[in-house]
Amino acid sequence: MNIAITGSSGFIGSVLTNYLIESGETVTRLPRQNINARSNIRTVTGDLVNDVSGLADFVKNASVIYHCAGEVKRDDLMYDLHVSGTRNLLRVVHDEIVRTGKPIHWVQLSSTGAYGVQRNNLRSTVAIDETFSPKPENIYEITKTISDELVVNLAQIQPLFTYTIVRPSIVIGDGMPNSSFYQMTEIVRKKLFFYIGSKNFTATYVHVEDVVRLLVLCSKSTRAIGQTFIISNDCLMSDLISSIAKAHGVSRPKLVVPEFLVRGIVKILPSFIPFPLTSQRVDALTRRAGYNSVHLQRTLDFQFEHPIPDIVERMIFKNVKSIS
Repeated sequence: MNIAITGSSGFIGSVLTNYLIESGETVTRLPRQNINARSNIRTVTGDLVNDVSGLADFVKNASVIYHCAGEVKRDDLMYDLHVSGTRNLLRVVHDEIVRTGKPIHWVQLSSTGAYGVQRNNLRSTVAIDETFSPKPENIYEITKTISDELVVNLAQIQPLFTYTIVRPSIVIGDGMPNSSFYQMTEIVRKKLFFYIGSKNFTATYVHVEDVVRLLVLCSKSTRAIGQTFIISNDCLMSDLISSIAKAHGVSRPKLVVPEFLVRGIVKILPSFIPFPLTSQRVDALTRRAGYNSVHLQRTLDFQFEHPIPDIVERMIFKNVKSIS
């Protein structure tokens, strides 16, 4: 199987690339600059947006394409990469199918951000699944959702092009670029953490190795064709915080502060003094909406191997070791 991967140097893409190589697969990647190739890796220098001349060579003879390229920091680059870049790659994939007459399966790394922010309901907990209509709000969510739609549109007109869309929640693991998770663990270590409103909110994380296993499974199982899968290994926030406290050898936080009070402080204080909480972080710590991964479990017989509370201690140990 000839495999092409965009975003192979990113957090998820690099773990996926290493997994495939260790499994004996031959991988083609698309770095912006020429880098030393490892065994089983073919490198085509190019860019999805600014240097598309290498894209035809990138997809040449590919049977599976993992589209993992993404921009998470700069808003001004998101439309170009997520929308224009996806459109450019789909165009050459279509040309390759016409040239060879052979099928290509596209595995799209998307995001649960496509469903937007579900407003908290004080009376019930919402479990978002694939039946929910996309309601993206910010530029990242909107452009990633448009990218997904472009993929679906090509499949509707090109019968030899198939796809699977994978929408993970917050992906964590060794080497993750998002520092907010470790910032939270430090607050627990310093005994400064408190619950906002309740201890029974939902933590919506998933380990990168579970995401990679699903991506690979989607490239091999015919049951994944034309499907969209949410992957999130939800747990109670209190279970996660207790595991963090145990890993650091400190007592479990017990203090619960009323949500309205915290939101009032967050709204006022940042104007005068630095404050570690933002309205977005308060939203994340008071989630009543979780994600339902039953569809992928039933369709692909998928099982999670990395329960979030169980992997916290190893992650914290590795992070402390890397910065010491």
